[in-house]
Amino acid sequence: MRYLDYACAWGILLTAVSFMLAIEILHLRGGILDIPFLWLLVAMLNLLRLRNGYASVPGLMVTCIGANLVALTLEIVRWRLFGSGILKAWGLYTFVAAVAFLGETILSIVRKNDPGSQARL
Repeated sequence: MRYLDYACAWGILLTAVSFMLAIEILHLRGGILDIPFLWLLVAMLNLLRLRNGYASVPGLMVTCIGANLVALTLEIVRWRLFGSGILKAWGLYTFVAAVAFLGETILSIVRKNDPGSQARL
């Protein structure tokens, strides 16, 4: 489970960075940086959760679950708006990001009681 959690978090981070680079270098039509910045912040929160655990940072569980749910909801809305229409490549990346956010949301909730997720002292 821990490896899947890390894979989802790093996948979100790499997707965010690649989207930022694509938008800045290629100047994609309709590409704006607000969505990749949200992905970057959510990935950083999830990596913080994985590194430190819930015990060392008060309120981290609620923050991570809330951020993952907000990002998942945004990706579901974007998938419905753009997935089947004009931007098919954006729709594929949106689907991949939504699956990663769904995985992170579930793993953030499940790993609450996992003894391996506690902070290392």
